[in-house]
Amino acid sequence: MKKTLVLLTLLLTTSLFAQKFTLEGVVKDQDANVLEGATVYLQSIKDSIPIAYSITNKMGEFSMRVNSGLDSKTIFNIAYLGYKPYIKDLNVPSGDFLDMGDVIIKDQIEELDVVSIIAKAPPVLIKRDTIEYNADSFKTLPNDKAEDLLKKLPGVEIDLDGNITVNGVDVEAINVDGMKFFGEKNGEIALKNLPSNVISKVQVTDYKTNMQKFTGEESDSGTKEINLKIKKGKNRATFGDIKAGYGTDDKYQANANIFKLIDGKQLGLISGTNNINMSRGFNALPDTDTSNGYIESDFIGANFTKGKWNETRINGNYKYSTQNRDFEQLSHRENFLPNLNYTTDSKTRSYNDSDKHQGGADLKFIILPKNKSSKKVQLSNEIDFNSSTSEYGSSEERTSIESNGDLVSDYNSTNASTSSNYEIKNAFSVTPILNSGRDYLNIRLNTNFNKADTNSQKFSENLLYNSNTTITQDQISETNNASSNINLSAFWSKALFPNFRLMPRYSATVNTQNNEKYIYDFDENSNRYDDFNDVLSSDSKYVTTTIRPALKLRYEYKNIRFEVEGAFTNTYRSYKDAIVTARNFKSDFDYVTYSSRIRYRDPKGYKNISLNYNQSVNIPSVNQLQPVEDVSNITHIRVGNPLLEPEISHNVNFEYQNNLAYNNINITGRAKAQFVQDKIINSTTTDADLNRYTTYTNINGDYSYTGNVAISKSYYNKKTNINLNARFMGSYNNNLSVQNNVTFTAKTTVIKPSFSFKYSYNSKVDVSTSYSYATHKSVFDTDNLNDNKYFIQNLDVNTSLFFFKNAFLSNRISYRYNSRVGDTFDGDAVFWNAGLGVELWDNKATLTLVGYDMLGKNNGYRRSVTETYIQDVENKILEQYFMMTFVYKFGNFAGQKMKMGGKQRGQGGRSGGSFRRR
Repeated sequence: MKKTLVLLTLLLTTSLFAQKFTLEGVVKDQDANVLEGATVYLQSIKDSIPIAYSITNKMGEFSMRVNSGLDSKTIFNIAYLGYKPYIKDLNVPSGDFLDMGDVIIKDQIEELDVVSIIAKAPPVLIKRDTIEYNADSFKTLPNDKAEDLLKKLPGVEIDLDGNITVNGVDVEAINVDGMKFFGEKNGEIALKNLPSNVISKVQVTDYKTNMQKFTGEESDSGTKEINLKIKKGKNRATFGDIKAGYGTDDKYQANANIFKLIDGKQLGLISGTNNINMSRGFNALPDTDTSNGYIESDFIGANFTKGKWNETRINGNYKYSTQNRDFEQLSHRENFLPNLNYTTDSKTRSYNDSDKHQGGADLKFIILPKNKSSKKVQLSNEIDFNSSTSEYGSSEERTSIESNGDLVSDYNSTNASTSSNYEIKNAFSVTPILNSGRDYLNIRLNTNFNKADTNSQKFSENLLYNSNTTITQDQISETNNASSNINLSAFWSKALFPNFRLMPRYSATVNTQNNEKYIYDFDENSNRYDDFNDVLSSDSKYVTTTIRPALKLRYEYKNIRFEVEGAFTNTYRSYKDAIVTARNFKSDFDYVTYSSRIRYRDPKGYKNISLNYNQSVNIPSVNQLQPVEDVSNITHIRVGNPLLEPEISHNVNFEYQNNLAYNNINITGRAKAQFVQDKIINSTTTDADLNRYTTYTNINGDYSYTGNVAISKSYYNKKTNINLNARFMGSYNNNLSVQNNVTFTAKTTVIKPSFSFKYSYNSKVDVSTSYSYATHKSVFDTDNLNDNKYFIQNLDVNTSLFFFKNAFLSNRISYRYNSRVGDTFDGDAVFWNAGLGVELWDNKATLTLVGYDMLGKNNGYRRSVTETYIQDVENKILEQYFMMTFVYKFGNFAGQKMKMGGKQRGQGGRSGGSFRRR
C-alpha cells in the first residue's frame, strides 16, 4: 500500500511540475527564403529521446506543443535536405509560449542524399515520396513478427483477410531490403517469420514495377509497397529464433528461423510444424479469426539474395510444404426466385492432403557504360516452378423444402480424387536506357508451361419427390491437361520534344491447351466402370492468339501529367474436340479500347491527385460459347451461347492523397464508377424438382459506384503517443439478373464507417482498438422478391501491459455481430485470445502461456446475400485451447550481440506520426 501511495505521489508531482509550452518559429535559408518541409524537433538533454516534432508549412512556419517533463533544457534540431543540421540547446521557458522568430540554417557545402543527425531518429520521416517508420520507436511483444509491427504503425491497417492499407491506400507488394522474400510479392512469409526486433525501418512508397524502378519512371499504380529494412551494423548480422509449444487437446507448434547477412548477401532458412491452423509462420499471439476447419502444416524453405535492387543482383528461393486440411460445414439457404421460394439445408465434409515444392530465381544483370553517360542496360530473367500432389475427398447431404413445407428433393454425393500438377514459368526481358537517359526500350518474352493429371471417382443420388424418381450418377474419370502460354511484348518510351513523350506498345500471345478427359460410368451388368461416357468425355485442342498494338501519348506541364492511350485487340480462337464435334467452334473478336489519365503531384510528393478512365474487355469463355449441354452435375445443367458478345467495362477512377505534415494529418480518398456494356450473365431456370438449367446472355444496364475517404491524425510527446484513424466507405450497385425467364434488378447499397485508435504510454501500456459498422440494403424491382436489409458490426481491441521488470500481459478481443443471421445460427461472436509471458536470460528467451478463444464463444457463422438467396453457414473451426510456448532468440550485428528485447522501456512508446524531411 505504501509503495502504491509513493508511486501515485511521484506521478502527481511529475504532472504538477511538468513544463508544457508551445514552440513556434519560421525556418529560412541564408537568402531569407522560407523553407517548406523542414523537420523541427526537440530532444531530451538526458537521453536524446525525441520530445516533440513539427514540419514547416509553405510559409516556413512550425508550431508544436511541448511537454518537457522536469527538464530545464532541451535540444532544438532542424533537418532539411541540402542544408547543415541545426542543433542548439534551448532553455525551457517559464511561461507557456516561446517564439523562436526566424531561424536561419546554412547551405550544405556538399550535396547530400540524406540529412545526417547525430541523435535518435524521429519515429516517422518523410523523404520526398517515401514515409519511413523507425521500427525501434514502436513497442512490440518479445516474440512478435513483422506483421505485428505493421499493425502498430500509424495509418497502417490489416483486415481479417490479411489485406494491408496505409492511410486507406492498398498495399500491393512487400519487400525485404528492396527484394522479394522467398519469391513472394505479398510478403506473407516475411511478415509471419521475420522477428520484429531485427527490422530497422519500414518504408512506404508508391508501388512501382521493376521496369519503373530501373528507368526512374513514376508509379501509375495508385497503390503502395512496403520495404522492410533489416538492421545491419556494417552489413554483417546473424539472427533467428527457435520456438516450441504444446497445449491442451494435443495442440502443438514448433519452428526455427535463421537469417544471415554479410557484405550485401542475405540467406534465410525457415521451418515449422503445427496443428493450430498456421500455414506460413507464427505470431506471438494468434490472430482473432475463425480459422475455418482443422489444418496441420509442415514447411521448410531457404532464400538467398545477393546485391541491391538498383545493381546486378540475384534472388533464389525454395519452399517445401505439406498440409492436411479437414473441413465441415452446415448451411441454411433461403432461395427467392420469381414464383418459386424454397429452403435448402446441407451438410458438407471434405479433406485435402497436399505436398508442394516451389522454387524460383530472379536475376537482374546491369551493364553500365564505360564513361559517365546515363545509358545502361538491364538484362532480367525470372523463373519459377511449382510441383504438387494432392488427395481430396468430400461428401454432401442436401435437402430442399418448398415454402409450404413440402419436400422437393434429397441429394447426396461423395467425391474422391488424386492429382498432380507441374508448372514452370519464365520471364526474360532486355531494357536499354537510351540517349539522355529518359528514353528507354523494353522487350519481354514470357513463357508458361503447365501439366496436370487427375483421377477421380464420383457418386451422386438425387431423389425427386414431385416426380417420384431417383437420378443416380456413378462414374470415374481420368483427366490429362497440358497447356502453354507464350507472350512477346515490346515497349518504347521516346521524348519527341520537351515534356511530350511517345510510347508505342506491341503484344502478341499464343495460348495452347490440350485436354483429355475420359469418363466411365458404372455398369451394373459387369459390376465395373467400363461404360464409356462419350457425352461428358472430351479430347480437345484449344488455341487462342491475341495481338494488341497500342499507342500512349504523354504531356507534362509543370506538376500536371496528361496521358491518353488507344489500343486495338484481335483475339482468334479455335476449339476442336475429337469426341464431340458439336463442341467445335472458331471465333474472331476485334475491339478498340481507350484510356486516359490526368495527374497532379506537388514537387515534394505530399499531394497526389489523379483522374483515370479505362476500358476492360472480358471475352466469353469456351464453356460460355459451346452450344452443347454440360451434364456433369445432374442437378445443374449448363449450355453455352455461341452468339455472346464481349463484355466491356467502362471505369472512371478518382484518387486523392494529401499528407498535411505540418498538422500530422494524412487524408486519402477514392471514387470509382463502372458501367458495363453487354455484361455476360447467367440465365437460369429452376424447375419444380429444383433442377437448374443455365445458359448465358448479354445484358445492358449494369453499373456501380464505390468510394472511400480516410483521415489519420497523430499526437506525440516523450511518453504518450496517440494515433486516430477514421474511414468512410460507400457503394451502390445496380445488378441485373435473369431467373426463370424474368429479368429483374437488384439495387444494393452498402455504407460502412469505421474508426481506429492507437495509444501507448512510456512503453508500459499499449492499446489498439477499431470499430466498424456496415449497413447492407438490397431493393428489387419485382414483387416476386422481398427486399432485405441488415447490418454488421465489428469491434477489435488489442492491449499489452508491461509490468515488473520483464513480464507482459497481452489480449486480443474481437466482437462480431450480423443482424440477419437467422434463428438457426447465432448472429454474434466474442473471440478473446490472451498471453501471459516473461522474458528470461537477459531477454534471450521468453516463456508464454497462450489462451486461444478464452471464453469458448467463437463461432464459424457467416452470412452471404445475393439477388436470389440468403445463405447462413456454420464452419468447423479451431476450438479453445491453452498452450505453453518457449522461444529462444539469438543474433548479433557487426560482432555485437543484438538487443533481444527491442527498445528499452522508459524510452517512449509508439510514435504518433510526426515527420522529418530528408
